[in-house]
Amino acid sequence: MIDDNARSRALEIRGLPPSMLDASLLADYVATGAAIDLAELCRKSDVSLKQVTHIVVARGLDAIDRLPGYAVTTDIFELAEHIYAIGATRQQWQQVRTRHKPGYLEGRVSRQDLKRLHTDQTASQRHYARIFFWAWAVFWDDDFLNRMMARLDGSIIASLPVELLTEEVCFNAVARSGMSLRYVPDSLRSLPVCIRAVQNEPAAIAFTPARFRDQIRQLQHIDFG
Repeated sequence: MIDDNARSRALEIRGLPPSMLDASLLADYVATGAAIDLAELCRKSDVSLKQVTHIVVARGLDAIDRLPGYAVTTDIFELAEHIYAIGATRQQWQQVRTRHKPGYLEGRVSRQDLKRLHTDQTASQRHYARIFFWAWAVFWDDDFLNRMMARLDGSIIASLPVELLTEEVCFNAVARSGMSLRYVPDSLRSLPVCIRAVQNEPAAIAFTPARFRDQIRQLQHIDFG
C-alpha cells in the first residue's frame, strides 16, 4: 500500500529533470512502491536499469519487493537468490518470490470476481496491468505474455526485457496493436511480423525495415501513401 509520504516522494522524483536523476535517486523511487515507469525514467536520464536494480537488491528484500516485475530478469533474480536464499532471510525471500509469480497473482481473484471484472473494462485493465507489472520477468513465458496482451494491449512489449522477446511474442503483439512494431527490436522485425503489423495498422509501415516495404505493399495491395 502506498502511503501519502511515499506518493509525494514518488511525484517529487518523477517531476525532476532527467539530468538530476541518478541510480541512487531512482533506487529511492523504487522504494516508494510506485516505480512502474522506472525503465522509462532510466532511458530519459541515461541511467542503466540494471545499475538501479543492483542498488535495490543490495538494500534488502523489502526494496526488492517493490521493483516492477520487468526489472527482475534472470540475472537479477539469481543475484538476489544468492544473497537472500540462505540463513535468516531464507523464509522471507521465499515469501517475496512467491508473491511475484504469475500463478500467484492470477489466482488471487475468484471466478465470480473475474466475471465481474470482465464487465468493467477499466477495472479489468487495472487488474491485469497490476499482474503484468508485478509478476517478475524471470517467471514470464510466452503463454503468460500472450494472456496479458489479450487483456491489455500489444504495446506492453515496450516493457519486456530484450532477452524475453521472441518472434512469436512480437507477432502476437503487432497482431493486437500494429503500432507496437515500434517497440520490436530491429533483429525481430521479420517479414511476417511486419506484414501482420501493417495488416493491423497501415501506418505501421513507417516502422518496417526499408528492404521490406515494397514487398509488403505488393502483398497487401494497400495504398500507404
